[in-house]
Amino acid sequence: MRRSPFRRPTGSAVDSLLLASVKIVTLGSTMANTMILSHSLSLTDYGTYAQGVLLVTICSDSTILGMADAVNYFFNRGGKRRLSRAYVRTIVMIQTFVGLVTALAMILARGAIGDYFSNPLLPPLIILLMARPMLTNMTSVFQVLIVSIGQARVIAIRNLVLAALKFIAVLITATITSDLAILFAMLLALDAASLLWFWDSFRRWRYPVWPSLPSWRRIRQILGLALPMGVYVLTATFMRQIGALVIGMNEPTERYAVYSNASMVLPLDLISASFLTVIVPIVTRYIGADQKERIRELFRHYLAVGYLTTGTFAVACLVVAPEVVQVLYGARYLDGLAVFRLYLVTAMVRFASLSLILSAAGRTRALMAVSLVAVTANAVLCPVLYALIGFIGPAVASVVVNAAMTWVLLRLSLKEIEGSLRSALDPHDLVLYVLSALAAAAAGAGARWALLSIGAPVPVIAVVVFTAVTAAVLALNRRSLMGSLRAINAMK
Repeated sequence: MRRSPFRRPTGSAVDSLLLASVKIVTLGSTMANTMILSHSLSLTDYGTYAQGVLLVTICSDSTILGMADAVNYFFNRGGKRRLSRAYVRTIVMIQTFVGLVTALAMILARGAIGDYFSNPLLPPLIILLMARPMLTNMTSVFQVLIVSIGQARVIAIRNLVLAALKFIAVLITATITSDLAILFAMLLALDAASLLWFWDSFRRWRYPVWPSLPSWRRIRQILGLALPMGVYVLTATFMRQIGALVIGMNEPTERYAVYSNASMVLPLDLISASFLTVIVPIVTRYIGADQKERIRELFRHYLAVGYLTTGTFAVACLVVAPEVVQVLYGARYLDGLAVFRLYLVTAMVRFASLSLILSAAGRTRALMAVSLVAVTANAVLCPVLYALIGFIGPAVASVVVNAAMTWVLLRLSLKEIEGSLRSALDPHDLVLYVLSALAAAAAGAGARWALLSIGAPVPVIAVVVFTAVTAAVLALNRRSLMGSLRAINAMK
């Protein structure tokens, strides 16, 4: 049969780029939300909002317990369809129980939480935050399952709709009321509606997901794999948040607001993260079939996409860092410029998720060990460097510890797939990238100076220079980037 010229393109890279394009929109919406709230709320109110977000993030990552990875592992390893569903339902049961316990614990500890941050505005809001860790984690589990059954486009639709509704909620807060309770109530309602929509989608696909009655043997199997990964996720969270916790304990709410925005993880890895969503099941299947040569090839191309995109965006941001801070958050947040720059360096260091190979291979204990050492080092360095050099100390600690952790994870991953540094990072392509990035950054710095000298508006400087630097680096490395995209797209 003749193939239609209008046939919809398919493949791993196509799904990845679809998710990436949607993620650009949703993360753009998230950044717009941050911009609106930063400009419209007082430093005290924004600091309280950021503390609430921090609390939800820590509680959700503390209680995900590796269940998203467990869904990927048990579902994509094959086996009987009925058995796969049994594992999924057991995972949903575990996550539901843990989520309810977490909600109760947050309510009971609300006074202590307010005392820690020295912020009496936070405890009354916890009743609107307590269910969100469970909703966040259940959504993560469902998203992994949806990708595994070949419905990645459903995630794209859901994310677009949810991003639009959250943007409306933020606009209501900024233009009609500055009441954080109303904002958190709207966000809670949207998270709950999103989860119900996912569940209804599974029901319509004749794959209803219900919590199952306990099977202790199955629970032990799941927890045996998932808990070490859960510890890795938890420690990764504390790696990001220890600095914020140190600042929250030692600085007033207004200074916490500045640090919170300066240390915010910008969506610089949106391309590599979208590829990661789609290739995790592929890597899992390759490992199950012991196809190490194909894994090495996929890993090399994934890393190339990671540094060519994430690294490039970070370099462009560094060139116009003062303008980016002013556009995103406002001039009030320029006190955190040094912290902002240091976290851009951290993003460059961690340009890809190097837990990919080890988690897909079930080496969660190795991930747990590495992450425990890293978070312990960070927990020591953050307060020590804060005491020595003040506000930027925790950010310096983040750069040092993340660089060491990235190196260790890369070496362990290569050992697992019997690869070498040369097999993972092509020396010729990497040198070309570094030289082109340095040249583009130098040219961008000159363009920034010229625009400043003629009094160009701050947003114009940020957009023009960022776009020019990014376009120049990607154009000079287009052959390497397109080659990796095509290679990934051909893998199933």
